[in-house]
Amino acid sequence: MNTPVIVIWADAHTNTDTWTPIADLDQEEYLVETCGFLLPTCDGGKPEHITVYQSRTPDDEVDGVLNIPVGMVRQLKICGPQTLVK
Repeated sequence: MNTPVIVIWADAHTNTDTWTPIADLDQEEYLVETCGFLLPTCDGGKPEHITVYQSRTPDDEVDGVLNIPVGMVRQLKICGPQTLVK
């Protein structure tokens, strides 16, 4: 089953591009939204991660696979037809 999802997750990102005083470091999360189809661990997704893919063939080949560590996930939305088409 191809379950469409939106995952909102905290990205690991570079905090500086030069020498910076520790007191000036950014403390905010950098949130990213990823859309794709959920691949549960029982179907081949990576354990302890939310695995999403972009495309799937009739031969069960997937493309555009992203493994997001569960600890970085802030929200997971299951999308229905009303969410995908506006």
